[in-house]
Amino acid sequence: MILNYKFFLPISLVVLYTIGILSLGQWTKKMDYVVSNNLYINSQFNFQIGLLVITFISLLTTYFLHKENFAQYFSLGNINAIGQELKIFGIAKGDSWMKTGLSLSVLISIVTGVFMYFQLKNHMVDYSILKPAILWILLFSLTNSFAEEMIFRLGIVSPLSGLLSPIHICFISAILFGLPHFAGMPSGIIGATMAGVLGFVLTKSMLETSGFFWAWFIHFLQDIIIIGSLYLINTKL
Repeated sequence: MILNYKFFLPISLVVLYTIGILSLGQWTKKMDYVVSNNLYINSQFNFQIGLLVITFISLLTTYFLHKENFAQYFSLGNINAIGQELKIFGIAKGDSWMKTGLSLSVLISIVTGVFMYFQLKNHMVDYSILKPAILWILLFSLTNSFAEEMIFRLGIVSPLSGLLSPIHICFISAILFGLPHFAGMPSGIIGATMAGVLGFVLTKSMLETSGFFWAWFIHFLQDIIIIGSLYLINTKL
């Protein structure tokens, strides 16, 4: 019974926070913080405020669920730690996370970039309009990636470490992260699958480095590509 409680509570909380994130779109429409003449930037700014509020609540609950594990994983971790072999992702026995993290950063970013390129081909976009929005895109990418890593990675890894095997924790985080992306960007089955695979790898990085650096950094790069693409799609000349 105690194990069931410790197992289901963090998962239930992540599901609850996910519902909150998916509902932010309607809530942010009622917020009127204006920081730019660009409607997409204003909308994203308000969304990120709401997301950070949910993240703060998530961090509090994660801390109280397992204070010792929280202290361990809520850090940058050992970014050069040796990871476990996983051939499907090209991770060989004895590879450090410095090597793996940099390789995955490039590989996953290329995949995301190619996917978003074909999304952009369906729209008349002018890449020159990116320049004045670069700082906003970087800021939103930092906050969005941090928030999602704290909720979907730390919120699962911290309370479940020691209760379940690393592979089970990776799959749970991957599923919880992938499913909401049916309605995200990328969307549909492809988007959910891509997000799920990414979630699996990022969870593995957090478990093996005892910190969130690589998970946040790799996620941050993907958000630059995605949020930058969304800016192009939603900005009318």
